[in-house]
Amino acid sequence: MVRMNTTEINERINDLEFKVLYQEDTIESLNQVISQQQKDLLLIQEKMQLLSKIVESYRSQQGINSENEVPPHY
Repeated sequence: MVRMNTTEINERINDLEFKVLYQEDTIESLNQVISQQQKDLLLIQEKMQLLSKIVESYRSQQGINSENEVPPHY
């Protein structure tokens, strides 16, 4: 086992504390980004559901059957 003096031990502890602090900051930053992305994703999903309902409503008003109907250019 390597013997270290108090100064070396304190330096290592300081290095470890710095690394932990940096990691905590990085984790918090990543957490904030992920939280915002989750909110954005939920908003996009809501908008897609609304858009899907609008398109389906339009199709039913126009008498368009989306099942097995061949587009007019065929």
